[in-house]
Amino acid sequence: MPREFNVNAYWLERGRGYIHERRTPPEFHRLQERFLLHVLQRSGLPIRRVLEIGCGFGRITKLVADTWPKSAITALDLSPEQLANARRYCGENPRLCFEPYDFYSSQSLPGDNYDVVVAIEVFLHHPPELVVALFRRLTAVGRHLVNIDWSEDWPWPTPEHVWVHDFARLYADAGLTCVTFPLPEKLDGKQQKLFIAGRELPETLQRLEPAQPPAAAASPPVLAAADWTQRLGLAAEELLRLIPGGSRFILVDDSQWGNVRALAGYRIDPFLEKDGRYWGPPADDETAWRELERLRQAGACYLAFAWPSFWWLQHYAGFAQRVRDAFACVLEDEQLVVFKLAV
Repeated sequence: MPREFNVNAYWLERGRGYIHERRTPPEFHRLQERFLLHVLQRSGLPIRRVLEIGCGFGRITKLVADTWPKSAITALDLSPEQLANARRYCGENPRLCFEPYDFYSSQSLPGDNYDVVVAIEVFLHHPPELVVALFRRLTAVGRHLVNIDWSEDWPWPTPEHVWVHDFARLYADAGLTCVTFPLPEKLDGKQQKLFIAGRELPETLQRLEPAQPPAAAASPPVLAAADWTQRLGLAAEELLRLIPGGSRFILVDDSQWGNVRALAGYRIDPFLEKDGRYWGPPADDETAWRELERLRQAGACYLAFAWPSFWWLQHYAGFAQRVRDAFACVLEDEQLVVFKLAV
């Protein structure tokens, strides 16, 4: 692994668009979220003051805020674009605070006396010496560290921005004790584990460790990469049958589909769109409606929500209801929700 790799430069660049380039199947993220809540709710840990590091666009921030609505959460990220995305995604909430933070700087962590410090798929992007040093800094302001990360060697070479750590050893190097909970399903043969660490751990948490939480029974099958490709192919076939060739339509997919060869004969508008390129999610319902009308007046005949962006239908509930009231829904299944933009 080349040591000259600049982690911060990589994430500042990638952070400009990371909300819309997620490649992990959403089903795996849902499994991950259910598992995190399952363990935390049974851990005996207080969740009153929370520090989240590497919050990204706010996926876990919102999950914790919704589950523990009285908690105060400080969420940190290096990327100003991601912090802006997280503020939009989480909405107005006086108990949430978003701040920039650079792991590689000497700046102090904001606040102290946190019940838990949460990091989901964060430490794998940093070398082990930085992770151990960060553990020590975090336990100076928080009693317990909670992280989910890849925990065993990948079946192929890791990219330059990935380190797969032995977390039990790294926590021990930092003078901490940890308990470990393997997630009930793997993704592409790769295992994630949830770790909870601290200088002292409550007995309830230590007793919980040997028993595998029964999250798998309630979880749908997790899509591997091949299944993702198959699902994308099914969605493309549905669009080909539904939308006349050569038509112009709007695709809401958070830019996750990429270029789909089967749809090359269409003019596809990303949403939101600026100069023909994806421009990120809208700030609010009104912005979404205004942009939809602009593209409809420019000739878009259909609006298609792809499954990675079904979250729009809840998050932008006012916009979604306005669309349903104004236009006919011509397809709604596990892959797509499609509206014909004719009035």
